[in-house]
Amino acid sequence: MDDRSRGLYDKFHIERMDGSSEPGGKHEDCEYFVLDLTHDPHALPALKAYADSCRVDYPLLAADLDNILSHSGPDSDDRLPSKNSA
Repeated sequence: MDDRSRGLYDKFHIERMDGSSEPGGKHEDCEYFVLDLTHDPHALPALKAYADSCRVDYPLLAADLDNILSHSGPDSDDRLPSKNSA
């Protein structure tokens, strides 16, 4: 079935790195929504909206998201910061 005719469905299994999504943890029953920044043309506008929305409360997160957005575009292969960068 094509994704365009499916709507929202369980496609990913998400676990928090801090273990808080484990049974009994604070985030055990939290819901998450994954964005494919590489292939989904709607993901970058959604990321920009999130950066704008969280800017006052989480300025460092907003700056990190702005950095991703500034390195994104049709000719860019460098969308995400390297996991090896400090």
